[in-house]
Amino acid sequence: MKTRDENQVEIRWTENDVPHIEAGNYECLGYGYGYVHARDRLGELSGQAIALRGERSKYYGADGFSTIGFLKTTNLNSDLMFRMRLPDDWVREESEKLGRNTRDYIRGYVNGLNDYVRDLSDEEKERLSAGEPLVTFETADVIRAAMRFGIMKELVEIGPYIVSSAVKGRKAGSEVSDYSPHAKPVEVEGGFGSNAWAYGGDVVEGEGAIMLGNPHSAWKRTPHQQRIYMHQYHLTIPGELDVAGTSFLGFPLPMTGYNSDVSWSILDAASVTPYVLQKMQTDLSGEQPFYLMDGEKKPLSVRAVSVDVLENSGKVETRIYEFFESELGFIYKLPDRPGKPEGWYSITNPGEKNARGLDQFLNAAKATSTREFVSAIEHNRGILCQLVVADRHGDVAYVIAGNVPPVTDEEMAECHIDDETAAFNVLDGTRCRCSFRDSGNRPLQAPVSFYPTVISRGIIHNTNNSYKFTEFGKVQPDYPSVFGQHKADHQIGKHIAAGLRYDPRLEMSALRMKEISLKSFITPDKALQVIFDNRNYVAERFLDDILALGGQSVSEKAGRGLTVLRKWDRKNNPDSRGALLFHQFWNRIVQTDLLKVAGSGDPEAGSKLEITAGNEPVIICALENAADDLTGLGFTLDEPWGNALYQTAEGARISLHGGSYQEGLLNGEMPAPLTEAGFPHILFGTAYIQLARWENESIVVDALLSHGQRDGVETSGRTAQLTMFSNKQLYRIPFLPQELETTGITGSLCLAGSGSCVG
Repeated sequence: MKTRDENQVEIRWTENDVPHIEAGNYECLGYGYGYVHARDRLGELSGQAIALRGERSKYYGADGFSTIGFLKTTNLNSDLMFRMRLPDDWVREESEKLGRNTRDYIRGYVNGLNDYVRDLSDEEKERLSAGEPLVTFETADVIRAAMRFGIMKELVEIGPYIVSSAVKGRKAGSEVSDYSPHAKPVEVEGGFGSNAWAYGGDVVEGEGAIMLGNPHSAWKRTPHQQRIYMHQYHLTIPGELDVAGTSFLGFPLPMTGYNSDVSWSILDAASVTPYVLQKMQTDLSGEQPFYLMDGEKKPLSVRAVSVDVLENSGKVETRIYEFFESELGFIYKLPDRPGKPEGWYSITNPGEKNARGLDQFLNAAKATSTREFVSAIEHNRGILCQLVVADRHGDVAYVIAGNVPPVTDEEMAECHIDDETAAFNVLDGTRCRCSFRDSGNRPLQAPVSFYPTVISRGIIHNTNNSYKFTEFGKVQPDYPSVFGQHKADHQIGKHIAAGLRYDPRLEMSALRMKEISLKSFITPDKALQVIFDNRNYVAERFLDDILALGGQSVSEKAGRGLTVLRKWDRKNNPDSRGALLFHQFWNRIVQTDLLKVAGSGDPEAGSKLEITAGNEPVIICALENAADDLTGLGFTLDEPWGNALYQTAEGARISLHGGSYQEGLLNGEMPAPLTEAGFPHILFGTAYIQLARWENESIVVDALLSHGQRDGVETSGRTAQLTMFSNKQLYRIPFLPQELETTGITGSLCLAGSGSCVG
């Protein structure tokens, strides 16, 4: 396709609603993507803008709950968090720091969003937004969408205590009781389940590397669930940029993607500790509250934060909350919790005030090799995530894309508070040198050498775990514990390696890598089966021991359950009988203390299920209760898995496969609790699969976006992809110019403007 003039945007849709956007410059390219992004996911984009502006209370009231990404809290907690941690002046400053091409692209993208909405009739707006508020988009909305990656995880720490940390006896405030919705712990919905495997030139059959990306997302959105949903697209400026893939969370560049030379996939940085907490020493009793720093009394200032709230009266009124602020930023009053003694705290987070992720992914999109890609990530750290990458030359790599505190274990220990029960990143806030900030009180940034980047020609695999075991067959040297806890002498308060109590998926991935490495070279088909064989790791490891329990003494109910499990194929395919009973059973087991995990996180060490004569009744009781679950909801004990896990498309039920992260399914589909109608929805799970390799020096990509491209819109593309997913099939994505010239085009659009690409 040839672009006729610089200010023209051409869009062609291929099968399954995938837009291929071509323009002559960055602003027009952004305009085209904004236009189609609004067409596909308008309600989601508007909802995210409202959330990141700190305006959910304005539309939905303060006490309602919302999910932002994967964190659920009240609207008021969310609004205060984003108003405090994404202030307008920071957003403006970060926007000005971005590269010119990035700024042009964002400007066009925002204009495209707004022009699409402008062209809609009132009836179309109502249908696409489903009654949700629609905003006029601003450049600041895109900047906030990038900046929030660095600070989101703070919400778990401070969310329930933001309101109660407001200054008492001033404009804001009253005491917040333990029964207040704002005092409830932030709920982490769905867990983490993304996977990625990169097979380098030393282990693949043929040329180049093989990249299998499997980022996970939610499948269904509501106005109060701004979760993680993927959108697929292809961006081209002839001779300048040619990249395709998917992104999420309102981010307008591919986060899992590919160009002619490189393919990559994103994972959550579950093992990374992104900030340190400074426990302050304060005195708030006098006219001038103060804190101590290096023995000196320093005054606490007060900053006001306003939130518009839809009150019970139906009127929107402004509430003013005032917070104490030190040289280390806002301070928060935290109660006594495991690893966190009661007191006032500040946070030093090197990921704050950072929109460089936009430059990061635009520069990475142009990389011609794995090493170039890694360099683009390392020199523009912005998005808190992990990336696995592969190239046509056979090199593969692992790199952390976000910022971490540049603190060694020795420095962390020296600055740790005098409390052996405190988490390792709880530091002494009375010493300036333990703040890890520069002379301008900005959090220090770590140099490239501080990070555990891995480049290989073997196998890189990651299931949201740390760097330590990400190169199969090798154990990386120890890096500072901010990247993950692996040392045998880890102190009280530290998490295990992946920040998870129990994670069998890494164990299953290591097992599968060992198996497929034993026989000849790795092929694309072998790589895909790592996901689609749906093997249940927990069943493979523990079920034989469970089946040996009880003998003749178990109840009739437990006996029937054991019979079903004995016949089960130990997979989570649609026709697997026993998977549903085991799912309900294992949900109970993981709540006990019977599972033991190696503190190092080494997948070779494995996890253990502690079975003794004393706890055998606990296991049998869990099985009996699981059987009661199924019969009480109208299911048989040997109900096929696909009768409970399914999606409905165009009036037809499509059975699905995959299963719970807790059971070690690499094809994770983490379902909401079972009901009489089955699993009502998938919280998080396999949504996008991208299988890339090189043949005759050209990239070949098979992919699938299983939850569909458009938010709340039934399309034939969604039905087709759900059917393909059910049948364990991917389809060829046209990417190269010759492929686009010969593929079927399902729709096209030309947007023309002058100068600023306003159509």
